[in-house]
Amino acid sequence: ATKGAQGQGERSNMALSRVLVRNSAIFSRLGLMSAPCRATALSPRLAAPMSQTAQEEMAKFWNKNYQLKRPMSPHLTIYKPQLPAMLSITHRGTGAAMATAVYWFSYGMLVVSPLLGWDFTFIISTIKGWELPWALIVSAKYVLAWPISYHAMNGIRHLTWDLGYGFNMKTLYKSGWFVFFGA
Repeated sequence: ATKGAQGQGERSNMALSRVLVRNSAIFSRLGLMSAPCRATALSPRLAAPMSQTAQEEMAKFWNKNYQLKRPMSPHLTIYKPQLPAMLSITHRGTGAAMATAVYWFSYGMLVVSPLLGWDFTFIISTIKGWELPWALIVSAKYVLAWPISYHAMNGIRHLTWDLGYGFNMKTLYKSGWFVFFGA
């Protein structure tokens, strides 16, 4: 922006400040303000020009922190991971993963399968035809079941919090480990 445009912006901001001060003084004199509002009504000495935009303020803030070599904070690299935070992230991740899986499975069964002539029984018989090792099948079932059971158990844990129970740190950690390994 040019200096002329900045000067014009400052003048309009000062004009707005003057209007607010004048109107608050008028409302106060007419008795149209409550006592707390009258006590804090704008006065000319409180009005200040609004000369910087939010972007300029933000740039000034980050430049100052960069010059002082301050780290960006809060940041994951400066905190020790704690169980409640990790469980919260896992809860959100399992929820997002399950929602995505349901969407794509539904899309596949409703759109792609009819186009290819597949149905659910055909897909299951094809997988059985691969004759996968028992350990791989059990592992795949565990990978599919764990997010569902974890999300459900942690959801129940959250519901107990909504009722006001389980906020003691010892209880919080016990229930967290129970949910993680119980799933």
